[in-house]
Amino acid sequence: MSEQLMEVEALSASSVALQSERHGEPAWLRAMRDRAWATYEALPFPDSNRDEAWRRTNVKRLARRMGGLRHAPQSSGKAALETLPDAVQAVLRDDEKRGGLLIRRDNGVVYHELDEEYSAQGVVFMDLADAIQAHPELVQQYLFSLQESNEGKFEAQHAAFANGGAFLYVPAGVVIDRPLQVIHWVDGSDLMLFPHTVVAVGKNGQATVMDEYLSENETGLVFVNSATELILAQGAALIYLQLQNWAENVHHLSFSRASTARDGNLNWTVGQFGGKLTRFQTEAEMVGQGGTALLNGVFFPTVGQQQGNYTLQRHEAPYCTSDLLFKGAIREEGRSVYEGGIKVEKGAQQTDAYQANRNLMLAKNAHADSIPSLEIEAHEVRCTHGSTTSQMDQEELFYLQSRGIPLDPATKLVVEGFFVPVLDRIPLRSVRDRLKESIQRKMAL
Repeated sequence: MSEQLMEVEALSASSVALQSERHGEPAWLRAMRDRAWATYEALPFPDSNRDEAWRRTNVKRLARRMGGLRHAPQSSGKAALETLPDAVQAVLRDDEKRGGLLIRRDNGVVYHELDEEYSAQGVVFMDLADAIQAHPELVQQYLFSLQESNEGKFEAQHAAFANGGAFLYVPAGVVIDRPLQVIHWVDGSDLMLFPHTVVAVGKNGQATVMDEYLSENETGLVFVNSATELILAQGAALIYLQLQNWAENVHHLSFSRASTARDGNLNWTVGQFGGKLTRFQTEAEMVGQGGTALLNGVFFPTVGQQQGNYTLQRHEAPYCTSDLLFKGAIREEGRSVYEGGIKVEKGAQQTDAYQANRNLMLAKNAHADSIPSLEIEAHEVRCTHGSTTSQMDQEELFYLQSRGIPLDPATKLVVEGFFVPVLDRIPLRSVRDRLKESIQRKMAL
């Protein structure tokens, strides 16, 4: 079946059908893919001259090159952890003991484990394709429950070709007190991948998930169109960390959405350091009274990189709180784009929403766009937003140099200090430490 898939056009109805057949997917999923493909064919690619949401992300060149890409091959066989490449080993050296680990290479699983303590309590943690076979009714309840395939060209493309990813289900009352880690590792070239992550935490359940994207091979083009759905039931708590350290030949469009029911508690971190062109869409919807969402972002584009973050804090129920802080440093010839919205629906009284984007320009030819917005339809609310784009504080540098610290180390100290407020919001020390290391590597380039 893999050979058949290679023989048909990668973006075609035949390719959709073959992928579904290869995995033996249920009828409801095949029908959904067919609808998504029809939507994909009917819609044009986003035009940065006409589509406001894509005004600062030009995908024309990417769209032209898609015809030369192929679907990522299915990896065969499992691998011992010690045989995995350095890029993977580096993120496995965390101090916190893991409760589970899923490693995907290109389009297949090479390592999977879940602590028996959790599986005995009904926790499901596995590759999404495997979960569809093992737990079809459970997956159907959550898969594409938040992401709609008719929202746009790339959303429809993802729904038609979504092939693997991760599925986590935490039953009501179950507390997973150790992180579960998912690693998407790509080492091929001229590929396109469509990973999909689903995390569903039941009533009063708790979990921590690290969802990471890695690659080292910089030849050819790699296109990743991913989606994430985070579903928190009443009283559920989730720490979710979404980190990308791609090689600089990767173009990544990410569509992520979370939903919190009554008294749900979400702590969500997005970290962007790699990639050529990345556009991460991060949306938190508070649909139950008393829900909270803490959203953290760290990004650092350098020469030739464009990293975009598009956020939405949607308040649909009363007495909910959202707090967003995205901070980025931009080096020479790097570009960042931040567009963030707070939307308060009618009836969402007593909303407390905060949004801040802070950009630190490290060169005259660095570029940052920052567009915050508010849309409020309720009257008893407290909503604030703001953005700053500033150069390096020369007085701060002068002070450090006057204390005998040379310019380069002083500059690094200022940059590291700039990120401290957002790093302090991340609960896992190992992740804070790795983000600090990524910042230091960016400064050393």
